[in-house]
Amino acid sequence: MIAAALAYLASEQGHAVGLMTMSDGKLAYVPARGGRPHLRALLARIDRLVPSGTWDPARTIARGEQLLQRRGVVMVISDFYDDEDATRREMRHVVQRGHDVAMLQLVSRPEMELSFAGQVEIEDLESGERRLIDPATTAARYRSRMAAFLDRCRGGALRDGVDYALFMTDAPPQAALRDYLLRRERRSATHAAPRANSASGR
Repeated sequence: MIAAALAYLASEQGHAVGLMTMSDGKLAYVPARGGRPHLRALLARIDRLVPSGTWDPARTIARGEQLLQRRGVVMVISDFYDDEDATRREMRHVVQRGHDVAMLQLVSRPEMELSFAGQVEIEDLESGERRLIDPATTAARYRSRMAAFLDRCRGGALRDGVDYALFMTDAPPQAALRDYLLRRERRSATHAAPRANSASGR
């Protein structure tokens, strides 16, 4: 829903929009174009996506950047559990090549809090591995590690010049997107102001 909404907003503003996804190691790419027919085709592709298997974030991000024909905006939507260092490194490279990069991190409330009662069997949806846990004895350590993980994602993004936003899956997507885009607009205006003043002084 977030990818579809962003595609719609960008297309309505006259921008070309593309899509890259990976499932079970296979990349699928929709080249960036403008126009309503293209937008409808892209939204239909998003609607047919079925989350499954693993993905290689660094490879996907690198390939997406290679296919851009000019400077653009690269929005990476993920939980970012996979290969933190390589993912961060590749997003930093994309920033260094002149693109505007955004890291949109999706996390569910149970992932944040591990708020279950009694013993629970959890399954890794990507690997299929299952494990029996007792949240009463592991929740505090889990929450601490989860908070540290999110702090690393946010802090690394800020250091690398990557725009960052955390989206909770239980929040209404329209409200979350509105808040994010307003924050992004304010940041862009703040960063642009000094450059404008400097340019006018030359």
